[in-house]
Amino acid sequence: MPRSFRGEESTGYPEPGSIQQYKPLSMLARHKGVGLVFGILALALAVYFVKSLHAARPSPPPTQSIYIQVIPQNAPAKP
Repeated sequence: MPRSFRGEESTGYPEPGSIQQYKPLSMLARHKGVGLVFGILALALAVYFVKSLHAARPSPPPTQSIYIQVIPQNAPAKP
């Protein structure tokens, strides 16, 4: 109830300490949830990448080179 309604004289100014100064939230406090989600996604992606490196199939052994010797054809028989 205002002072004027109680019969007291009002100076027009609020009492000291009755109004708290506004402090905006920091960037981290405002976006804590989004940061948490992206952090979990980044961690999961890193784990998936490391796991894929460890579980990769080994490369197949190199194919053995095969040497084919060309055999000359026999001369056609003369009648």
